[in-house]
Amino acid sequence: MTTSTWNLDAGSGDWNTASNWNPAGVPSGVAAFAGSAQTAISFSQASGSVVNDIKFAAGAPAYTFTFSASSPTTPTLVIAGSGVTNDSMSQQNFIVAAASTGYQSPQLTFANAASAGGANNYYCAGPATAQDSGGGVIRFADTSSAGAANFMAWTGAGTPPRHGSTVGGEISFGDSSTAESASFTIYGTLGSDGDTFGNVVFHDNSTAANATFTNIGGTVSGGDGGNTQFYDSSTAGNAHFFNKGGSCSKANGGDVAFDGTASGHYGHFYNYAAPAAGAYGGVTSFNNNPPEVTAGGASAGNGTYFNFGARNTEQGGGGHVEFSARHGSPAAANGTFNNYGSTIPGNASAGHTIFSINQPSSYFPTAGNAIFYNHPAASQGGAAGFTAFSVYTDSYSSGDVSASAGDSSNVPTAGEGTFYNLGAFISGASGGYTTFSGTSTAGNAVLFAYGGVNGGYGGKVAFYDHSSGGTSSISLADNGEPDLSDHSGGVTLANLELVGGIIRVKLGSVPTSLTLTGALALPCTTTFSFQSAGISVGTPYTVLTAPNLSDYSADQFRGNSVDGMTPAFAIVGNALQVTFAPPAVPCAA
Repeated sequence: MTTSTWNLDAGSGDWNTASNWNPAGVPSGVAAFAGSAQTAISFSQASGSVVNDIKFAAGAPAYTFTFSASSPTTPTLVIAGSGVTNDSMSQQNFIVAAASTGYQSPQLTFANAASAGGANNYYCAGPATAQDSGGGVIRFADTSSAGAANFMAWTGAGTPPRHGSTVGGEISFGDSSTAESASFTIYGTLGSDGDTFGNVVFHDNSTAANATFTNIGGTVSGGDGGNTQFYDSSTAGNAHFFNKGGSCSKANGGDVAFDGTASGHYGHFYNYAAPAAGAYGGVTSFNNNPPEVTAGGASAGNGTYFNFGARNTEQGGGGHVEFSARHGSPAAANGTFNNYGSTIPGNASAGHTIFSINQPSSYFPTAGNAIFYNHPAASQGGAAGFTAFSVYTDSYSSGDVSASAGDSSNVPTAGEGTFYNLGAFISGASGGYTTFSGTSTAGNAVLFAYGGVNGGYGGKVAFYDHSSGGTSSISLADNGEPDLSDHSGGVTLANLELVGGIIRVKLGSVPTSLTLTGALALPCTTTFSFQSAGISVGTPYTVLTAPNLSDYSADQFRGNSVDGMTPAFAIVGNALQVTFAPPAVPCAA
């Protein structure tokens, strides 16, 4: 293989000038760099340069390669051999500063099994200046690798052409390429165009492998943060992703998005709260973007997801995961989700995971076999971590939590998931919780609501609207609770274990009773919390039905007085009934 060495006294910094090389001629084998007075390299030929390897000798100075020329069909430079090797003590810089229309028109491409090299190599994809729009593209194809190099993707403040691409600087992986153990820092928009942002994108069967990705939160109002996106059958591998919250009001957080049938595999995802009030936290989303998937959808795989609530000086939205099912039916699969509480008010400030659809929908998300830990609020007055299953009407808008009783065939489901709703350990603080609203269903899940300590509230499982308990099982301890008080009728589920617990129901013309198709386990006394919606004196209300209820006695249940009326419990067949007598009238003197 022919080696071409960059001249010590090169007449210019142009890669495509033959006299700058020894022997004279633009390299096609190995391009070698040692000492030179010309360390700023550019390309006068917009496309067609191909080299096997780029090698920097021991003692070589720092070079900067700038790719400003572009072609709509052919890259400026293709590295197609072993890739970039840097034996110098200097950082070598590859700056792709151009406008592009997407990953199919890159300026710099790694092909075959080429590698971007080690940690002393730096690659940047973005516009020429901070006032420009769009950005250049670095492409990995075939089985090429990002090695252990450092990468940055960003975009400028300029508004892109009306019919142009809204993509900012992009680092793209396709075919069976890999990010290996590289490090990526991705920035969002700098201007008013919120859809323009730095991007790292995986297509086909590519993988993030063991790389590290930091998606910086948005820095302008309405602007997006940095994005890492997975399409087709690509995978997050064992990579680590850090999604930071927005740093000004209405700015979006950094984002990892899985679409198509892509998988979170064994990745670790850290979604942070927003520092600024009114900003959004870092997010990982599933099937929120096209293309449409005819069967199945994206998967959380065996990944681990950490959603942090706002704490310390943070004042914005919490980190979160969204299974939005807009273009496919995503699954939490075998993932593990940790939703942490916040120190400030407002549910959105806590870490959370949401499974939702907007009706009408052909898709629905499922919790699969995942495990969820919903942690308590970090202070009194703060918000607890939560998992929510929601169905919205097609008129849904941000902040509207109204639900429809509509089509129940495609609804969010807790699947076979396991949910641990943890009680608070600070007096007056809220416990973690799981909610079902609209026509969503608890599926065949197992849900735990643990008690709080030191005056903290217990964990909670709440059913709203027309949601269904499915064949799920609930286990309560201490002051953990299921809340049926805002449901539109009775809730049916399979099994209920009561090691203490508080069952919240509504009594009146439409009571919210609990029906079990399986078994009741009641080793000790449990408590009902009654909400009145027009209680009739002397009317027996069925609040619990279970096939084995006759195994227990009525004195194992207790409840609060309502309007001065004391509840009296009775077991009639397989039903637990409560009746309220009128308050006693004091004797006249």
